[in-house]
Amino acid sequence: MFSRSRIALGVALLLSLILVIPVFAGGWAIITLDKLPTNVIAGAPVKVGFTVLQHGQTPMTGLTPTISVSLPNEAEFVVNAKPDGKPGHYNATLIFPKEGDWNWSIQAFSMKQKMPVLSVVVPLKGQPVSNSEPVVNASPFSPLLVIRLSVLGIGIVGLVFAMRRKSRFAMVLTGLCLLIGIGSIVIEPTVPSVEAQSKSSLEVMSESSISQVELGRQLFIAKGCITCHANAKVGKYSDYGNIDVGAPNLTNFSANPKSLRLWLKDPSVVKSDTWMPNLDLSGAEIEALIAFINSK
Repeated sequence: MFSRSRIALGVALLLSLILVIPVFAGGWAIITLDKLPTNVIAGAPVKVGFTVLQHGQTPMTGLTPTISVSLPNEAEFVVNAKPDGKPGHYNATLIFPKEGDWNWSIQAFSMKQKMPVLSVVVPLKGQPVSNSEPVVNASPFSPLLVIRLSVLGIGIVGLVFAMRRKSRFAMVLTGLCLLIGIGSIVIEPTVPSVEAQSKSSLEVMSESSISQVELGRQLFIAKGCITCHANAKVGKYSDYGNIDVGAPNLTNFSANPKSLRLWLKDPSVVKSDTWMPNLDLSGAEIEALIAFINSK
């Protein structure tokens, strides 16, 4: 007869195997958000894209991911995501019916990745309900350009009359006007085209009241870093789907920014056999993550 202690030990070992086997048998993945949604307006559509990588390496196709969204103490609603673009990439369109701090998470494969809280605001009076990028100078013919072209046409007509009447003064004056008109038309378009370039959503966030450390904390969650790397600075990291795959705990970790920059840009360049995926992070995202990782 087995003693109770041996039976208890056997049960404990069995449970451990049940919990550990899925990790090594392909039961986990990393969900990486394309970018953090910003300036979210109630009633406006927000497109959310993300990638699912098994073990952080292999794009997972054929999935039916869902996004669950809710306000505290209110019923949640669920939106289905569809494959889009490259393998393992999915997207969905969310519409938040009212303002508030919304909780949301992405369910894909065996993972449910909780995302940073989204602050949704009501549109300003007279502001269109849209989260799309503003269109600047959509028409190639601005009112100012039309006026300049009209002046140029008048100048050409005036030059013809001046030449017919052989008035040197009129010819010089009309020619000067034509030069000014042509010069202003040639130079003018180059300035607005540069100024019209919209800033990325991350740059807008960086310039707002949110700190680099807080932005990095949100990216640490949204990019899936929290899945492999425990970090108490995100809060209760077990709430964010953290699993023990042997990756370093980054709670008290810090490193030279230059070294971290190389790791975050492309981990395989630093260590060819690393399991850490290349998340295609932008320069602004890398700097925010460095600020968070090295924060106290």
